[in-house]
Amino acid sequence: MPVAIAVLLLNFGGFWLLYWTTQEADNVAYERQKYMFERVIGDMLDQVAHEQESVTIWNDTINAVRNGDEEWVEWNLGIWMQDYFGHDGLFVLSPDDQLLHEYVEEKSKDTLSFAIVGQTIFGLVKSLRRKLLDEWELDLKAYLQSPGVGEMAVINGRPAIISAKPIVSDDGTIIQTPGNENVFVAIRFLDDEFLSEVEHKFLFDQLRFSRMNDRTGRELSSRLVDANSNTIGYFIWVPYQPGSRVFSFLSPMLIALGAVIAILVVVFSLQLRTRYREQRQAASKMLYMARHDSLTGLPNRSCFNDRVDRELADKNRSPSGVALLFVDIDHFKQINDTLGHQSGDKMICAVAKRLESLLPDDELIARVGGDEFTLLLGRISSALDAEAFCERLYQACNEPVDIDGRKVPIAMSIGFAFDDEDALGREELIRRADVALYWAKNNGRNQFVAFDPEMDARNREKRQIEHDLRLALDAGASQLYLHFQPVYSLPEETLLGVEALARWEHPAHGLIPPDRFIPVAEETGMIRELGAWALQTACEEAVKWPEISVSVNVSVLEFEDPGYTARVSDVLQKTGLAPSRLIIEVTETIIATGERSDRVLAELTELGVMVAIDDFGTGFSSLGRLRSMDVDIIKIDRVFIEQIDVSVHDRELVRAVIDFAHVAGLQATAEGVETTAQLECLRKIGCDNVQGYYYSRPVGADAIAQMVKHQPISSLEASG
Repeated sequence: MPVAIAVLLLNFGGFWLLYWTTQEADNVAYERQKYMFERVIGDMLDQVAHEQESVTIWNDTINAVRNGDEEWVEWNLGIWMQDYFGHDGLFVLSPDDQLLHEYVEEKSKDTLSFAIVGQTIFGLVKSLRRKLLDEWELDLKAYLQSPGVGEMAVINGRPAIISAKPIVSDDGTIIQTPGNENVFVAIRFLDDEFLSEVEHKFLFDQLRFSRMNDRTGRELSSRLVDANSNTIGYFIWVPYQPGSRVFSFLSPMLIALGAVIAILVVVFSLQLRTRYREQRQAASKMLYMARHDSLTGLPNRSCFNDRVDRELADKNRSPSGVALLFVDIDHFKQINDTLGHQSGDKMICAVAKRLESLLPDDELIARVGGDEFTLLLGRISSALDAEAFCERLYQACNEPVDIDGRKVPIAMSIGFAFDDEDALGREELIRRADVALYWAKNNGRNQFVAFDPEMDARNREKRQIEHDLRLALDAGASQLYLHFQPVYSLPEETLLGVEALARWEHPAHGLIPPDRFIPVAEETGMIRELGAWALQTACEEAVKWPEISVSVNVSVLEFEDPGYTARVSDVLQKTGLAPSRLIIEVTETIIATGERSDRVLAELTELGVMVAIDDFGTGFSSLGRLRSMDVDIIKIDRVFIEQIDVSVHDRELVRAVIDFAHVAGLQATAEGVETTAQLECLRKIGCDNVQGYYYSRPVGADAIAQMVKHQPISSLEASG
């Protein structure tokens, strides 16, 4: 009996030990898989938002949506997002939440049309607009560049991610009122394709979705909640149970063969160790996949940020300097559009291999976006070393890439920041490198640029000018006024007209030169308002002066406005100025835009307004192109006038332009005339009109009125 009891107790103890151990192993596996699945869902929310930013942070998108370019929007915000990222439904809403564009595959329209999901989208967009108004300066995640709102929802029984992002400027040149941006909404279903992908990647078994928590005793579930933490469904799967498998295999043998329990314990221990090792390997694989890019195998943004933090925390580095580089492939979208996304992926992989091969040992490279890489140089002694590395990188990576036997040229922009005192921190280093990359891309691309504090100073100065100019325009342009420079006809030297020039008297800083505020106005789009004000004001002043004409400069942005000609006509009607007395001055850049410029020039000519080509000779137009265009005047740039009295080359060049103008039936006006010798040369070679400091600097409207008053009536009639 004692022996039997001992055997029984030993058997029971072994059985209980086996059961407890296997249950603990199962619990560890449960927790790991549940955590991993919650992490996958969270990452998918961020991923959809990040994928949207490939088109929402883009000036072209703003312009296309504003201009109603349905074909462009359909391709870039619909077809491309669906094909490349697998989004199922894509919608563009106006600032007043009206649907501007909808892209849903034909097979999904019955379940995903705007009529079905509109109410859900409106709630999400409303939350986004509140965030844009209240938290514009919010602390974004390192891999997100703009605010956004995303949530989980169930659409016709199918789980889905709904993400809303504002459409904003990629370089800050297009200013929008926070909360009044166009909004891009993306929907991605998390059903069969997603479940299959998660099963394959993370070793889940029989993964399914259910509105009810109808899991069986051996299944595990993860609750899916919406933005208000309401349960909207459950993801259910059969968990990996290494302990239960072992227990089901061994327990009958323990019951039947209690006498050999010791042997079975040994077997169990060996098998448990094997299972644990497999589990650890699977967990390591999942962790690796969560922290690395699936296309290139490089670390992703999260992994890169962790490494940067560790590098900056290492006080024993020698040398102690750190450089962080941003590398971006120029015009990568064109490669995708022309060669296809598969070729684009091959391009990304080829560039990744080049960068990795050039990186010194123990340094880090990561892919943090579609065509963007970051590099960390953790042990360099000076900014010159970082610049030398950028030079090697630039030279090596600009060689053409072989894609399926085709040599594809490539260009790259690089921005880098250097810290030799470990004082900046990761976020500031990333910001500085990003600023440097911005300067590289906005100043010609295909180059490398080091961060300079002057960049921040210039950005601050531009933003201050932008802010103050906005206030000036909103205040009814009370700080703005026009000066006018007279234009005289030859040979009589009679007053022919004036050119209107914008001036800004800042209440605190005094006179702001035009070359400081005009570029900012053009970059931010305020040039439209400034140009409209200048046109209105110039015409109001011109009606006070009999006969003489007034010239008004127009920017590229104004000229591209579909309603520009109508606006000119409206101003003429309201002010009563005769169309023949208004001259619109355009640059060679504008007239080089092709059919669009030809149409607007024809409309202005039909209106009766005269057109002048300003600063002729400094742009890209040709004499042959001018022959076919509706223009009336060529204004020869001052750079050709400065040496006309001493340079035979300049004099003959100006003569040729004047002769061509006369043959083409155009007038020729010389700008920047400052000396009697220059005037006499122009008179001899037949120039029609002149303007410059020789006669007058730009002056106020009252001074022009005096000039008109003291000019003989016969002269005014002749000039008219």
